[in-house]
Amino acid sequence: MRVLILSCLAVLSAACTTMPSNAPGYAPAPSATPGASNVYIYRLNAPPLMHNPTIVVDGVAVIDPPEKSYTVIQLPPGAHEVQVNWSWLAGWPSLKFSIDVAPAEPYYLKVSGSSAFSNGGLNMESNAGHIELAAAEAELAQCCRYIPPRKAKK
Repeated sequence: MRVLILSCLAVLSAACTTMPSNAPGYAPAPSATPGASNVYIYRLNAPPLMHNPTIVVDGVAVIDPPEKSYTVIQLPPGAHEVQVNWSWLAGWPSLKFSIDVAPAEPYYLKVSGSSAFSNGGLNMESNAGHIELAAAEAELAQCCRYIPPRKAKK
């Protein structure tokens, strides 16, 4: 029984990561390299707070953002497929959608969600969408700390 409890705790703690205490606050990234655009991905008000989704862009996992975190990746202009994948343990619905990145323009993608009791049950919703520069930078400056993106696997 003790082994079972310890195993469950290990699985639960692996499903969530916390914000490093030394993570820096928001600062605009340097300009993207020629032929690319900076894409900011941030998580704000995205329950469940004890679990982190995996953000996948064009089939590559880029970050498992804790609440109130952000990262920046560079993408070429055009359409890109994004997934917000929650573990089955979180019990939250995953998302899959496309974004359209403009040449040499920063793109801000906010991951959020909501939950409410209605009709005798709990409705859970994941949201993600493009946020205009001024609104995104205002939110990022007040809420979020930088987490580097995952290293690409070779």
